[in-house]
Amino acid sequence: MSRVLATHLAAVAIMLAVMMASGESPRIFVYGLFINYFYRLLTLYGIVRLHRTGGESGRRLARALTRPPYPAQPSFQMTVGEGAGALPGGIKAYLFVWAVLAYFTFMLVNVKDQKIATPTPVILDELAMGLAAGLLWWLLDLADRRITLNFARDLPTNLGYNSGETTTLAATTLTGGVASGFLGSPWPYFLALLVFKTWSDVWYETKFPHGEHPRKIA
Repeated sequence: MSRVLATHLAAVAIMLAVMMASGESPRIFVYGLFINYFYRLLTLYGIVRLHRTGGESGRRLARALTRPPYPAQPSFQMTVGEGAGALPGGIKAYLFVWAVLAYFTFMLVNVKDQKIATPTPVILDELAMGLAAGLLWWLLDLADRRITLNFARDLPTNLGYNSGETTTLAATTLTGGVASGFLGSPWPYFLALLVFKTWSDVWYETKFPHGEHPRKIA
């Protein structure tokens, strides 16, 4: 847990330093976190396919870039439909939810007095910087093996092992996003996102410590 807290504090310090030095808005890191999750979803899907169709070298690479779930780790799967007819959601369901949350987030952190207040050149500049931040975090995800996969299970189950970011983004949109829209500032969204993401990562680390090694899953 101390490792996660130290990592988050260092990340917050770096983000604040970048914003103070460059005069950029916290929107760049909001965009970056969304873009990072988009990369992770596509990477998860790609690694599952690589493991199935890439031969022995593909399986070795897939296992090297991911970590297996802990024996008692639950899969929080997204479902499509209601009641007895609900089915586990696939990659399209997660991308749809991501797109909806991204759209509302973009509107909430850019709207002031019921209109888009951010000039188009600024939006493009911030999106480019967010793209770079998301790419950096994605590379760190791969280096730290933060994608959890059980190659003996189906795709919806594996998506469920990695669904924490969806919950974090949804909770942030419903709280910090609403506050940002009301105040006409991206800061409430940015701060709420940091709080929810830190809480989620600390909870995960407490339940499934990074330094422990679960049994190997073929």
